[in-house]
Amino acid sequence: MTAQIDAPAQKTLGWFGAGGPEKEPLKENVFATMVTHQGMQQQRELFPYFGPNDLVPAGAFSYSLPDMPRFHFYHYNEQQEIVISMASEGAPLKTGQIHVQDNTHGVTTFLTKPHAPRMESYQICLITIRMRPFAPQNEAKMFRCSECNELIFRYDEDMHVGPPHRFYQELPNIRVYADAVDKFNATDRICPACGHQNEPFPQDIAGWRRYADYIELANRARGDIEKAATAEGFDVEVAQ
Repeated sequence: MTAQIDAPAQKTLGWFGAGGPEKEPLKENVFATMVTHQGMQQQRELFPYFGPNDLVPAGAFSYSLPDMPRFHFYHYNEQQEIVISMASEGAPLKTGQIHVQDNTHGVTTFLTKPHAPRMESYQICLITIRMRPFAPQNEAKMFRCSECNELIFRYDEDMHVGPPHRFYQELPNIRVYADAVDKFNATDRICPACGHQNEPFPQDIAGWRRYADYIELANRARGDIEKAATAEGFDVEVAQ
């Protein structure tokens, strides 16, 4: 799944090297992307480039809620993620800090007091991963028992190529997270080691399923309006 701009880059970009860049360089404000996020720790891609060997920067945020449910899982990625704390209050990563994630790492709200008053604590991060040149690119989502830390669920998926869409592409790992949560929540979540029944993961707060649903809806609606125009005799030219 590659979103490629076919138009050649401007000649003024020759400083990228002979022939210029393969894709048009774009500019985005990570803070401005916050208004289009679907939920807590939902990575929001800054650019439409998810192809082989691409760098994929994405914004993510979390903030405190007095009734915050347990928000914790483990994540494995064959490619290490680079995290830059763009701004934070009440978070372990201070504004401007850079952190290189281990291939397997825990994921929470990353707030010292996640149950503080609403949005008293927050963090906004820029998370960057690199797409591998060739498939597969495995990611896994794991849940451990909240009582004894025994592994009770693991979901692996190749996210090198996401679902094909005609108009608007999606960051494929978000659907992996949504699918993993749905599958985990559908189990009894009982730990085989200590017998504790773990709470379901808060899919709604995370927003991953909304992201995947809205991508599908946008593509479906765009296709439907073109079908309607064609049925009325209009000459529709598809703009990717």
